[in-house]
Amino acid sequence: MKDMAETILASLADIGLGPQRMARARAGSALFGAGGILNSIELVQFIVALSERTGVDSLEFMESFHDGAGVFESLSSISDFLESHPSHEMNV
Repeated sequence: MKDMAETILASLADIGLGPQRMARARAGSALFGAGGILNSIELVQFIVALSERTGVDSLEFMESFHDGAGVFESLSSISDFLESHPSHEMNV
């Protein structure tokens, strides 16, 4: 899970997230949704960056988006999604 968390954090860094918001992500703050650290444009950029790093199609991330933030609620929810993803041949 640590490698997956580092991959997710690297994807956040890829979109230019600053040190304060990176620290909030590491601390478990919501990534998207009410009080989340990403706005909608940053979320799309993050999905693309994460897709490139993991090999998971961007549309699969979007399909998992439900009831507000869905899989993008936190670092751990994204990690759980990626760990359970059938094509777990991540490009980390």
